[in-house]
Amino acid sequence: MPVNRPRADRLRLNLPQIPVPCPHRAWASSAVLSAALYALLTSHASAQVQAAAAGDTPAAARTGSHITPRIAVTETVTDNNTLSSTAKDAALITMVSPGISMSSTAGRLRGTLDYSLSEILYTKSNQKNRNQQALTARGTAELIENFFLVDANASIGQQLTSAFGTQSIDHSLANSNSTEVASFSLSPVVHGRLASVARYEVRGTYSQTNAKDSIVGDNDVTSGNFRLDSVSGGLLGWWVNGTSTRSHFRTGVINNSALVLVGLKYQPDVEFQLGINGGRERSDYLTGTASKGQSYGANASWIPSPRTTLSFDWQSHDYGNSHTVNFEHRMARSSWRMTDSQNVSTALASGAVGQNTNYELLFAQYASIEPDPVKRDVLVRNALTTLGLSPDSLASAGFLTGGPTLSHNQVVSFSVEMLRTTVTATALQTATRQLGNGVVPVASSSVSGNVVQRSGTLNVAHVLTPTASANVAYTQTQSHGDGSNFSTTLRSIIANWTGRLNLRTNYSLGLRHAQFDGVNSAASYRENAVFGTFSHEFN
Repeated sequence: MPVNRPRADRLRLNLPQIPVPCPHRAWASSAVLSAALYALLTSHASAQVQAAAAGDTPAAARTGSHITPRIAVTETVTDNNTLSSTAKDAALITMVSPGISMSSTAGRLRGTLDYSLSEILYTKSNQKNRNQQALTARGTAELIENFFLVDANASIGQQLTSAFGTQSIDHSLANSNSTEVASFSLSPVVHGRLASVARYEVRGTYSQTNAKDSIVGDNDVTSGNFRLDSVSGGLLGWWVNGTSTRSHFRTGVINNSALVLVGLKYQPDVEFQLGINGGRERSDYLTGTASKGQSYGANASWIPSPRTTLSFDWQSHDYGNSHTVNFEHRMARSSWRMTDSQNVSTALASGAVGQNTNYELLFAQYASIEPDPVKRDVLVRNALTTLGLSPDSLASAGFLTGGPTLSHNQVVSFSVEMLRTTVTATALQTATRQLGNGVVPVASSSVSGNVVQRSGTLNVAHVLTPTASANVAYTQTQSHGDGSNFSTTLRSIIANWTGRLNLRTNYSLGLRHAQFDGVNSAASYRENAVFGTFSHEFN
């Protein structure tokens, strides 16, 4: 009988420093980890295909595994490749993007991987040709059934260096304020039962994030976690959680924290649950010197139906209280989601690389619709294709930091499906405060200790024919810092026509206009472009 493990958001607390060998660059680690996932998924799919060939059942029906190579070519004509207000550089940009998508939904290996390598070629421009990577990979290997598993994640994407530098809607444009960031994590997990008394889980996690050609944002985090949960079926239950975390930024900032909590939970019925906890905590986030203190908190959840969820979690800390409030509701043709959270981040200011892409936002939004992450990946990518949105495009701006931050994130999103029209909207606000008086000021923090970013996207997609659709998307992103001089705004509107020539071949044609108001007139620009994309899958 499978073991019901505790909620994932309560398992990111970890135990003693685990010495894990780490490579010098996270994108190299991401590539190695992705190659391993690729090899495992490929061998798994091949074995299932051979097994299916010996019988009467198709492989896809038996395994749910697939491997799909693809190629995409995008042509863009822009009037301002250099994003300048005075020296505009009109250019023809060709982007050739071979890629592969794969997934496995059966057996002890489950996961998804999507990777593309884009060669960007500039014509009628002095800009040098370059390449760009995009990766999203997540997988779980259950090495010993119901006892030992390994979770792995890897990503590569584009990220702003500074919240107050130049911003653009298209990563192929020449923007010196954008860099390639790679991230990966590896988590071995042991879980099981202690007789009929409790469930236990021991998790170790090593993660690394690196920005290309910069040490800003480079960090590695090692953590461990031990958790016990009672298995009694009564009204009252208990749990014990212990964690230890060490984060190291290449800017010289090193932080350690440890937390032990004991909690009680009360569940009068299957829909409602309350909980309280208390314990001791040691951290050096504020002064760089370890200090001890009390930590206590409360939580509640209400799930009246599979379509509706309301949850609340609050925890007291010396360096700043943390909380998460989440509301989700689905109706027959609409989905609504609101989240308010605050916690310490030892990665990018707005979370791990790729968190603010269209893909990640929809992936989070569809969690209540499809809990299985592998099946949800397929659902999200199909939805993005239908809406004519790029999975890798940023739906909101983040930036690199050189130390831990206290981040307050608020997200409201909804989608409404009508007979032939779909409307989606997302509004985000992130308030970031750098922690510690010993933190070396870098990037955005060198000019502003507090950064508030607001982003909103409205997309309207309309199905014209069974194989063609049109959509219009408006996006606005604002960044504000301490003082009136630190403020930027990026507005863009994109109109797309997408179509399908056959089951494996898609195309899109579009227009866009972008306007950026920087910290001064010299940093502001306007850009207009016409673009087209042709993509083909090979199986």
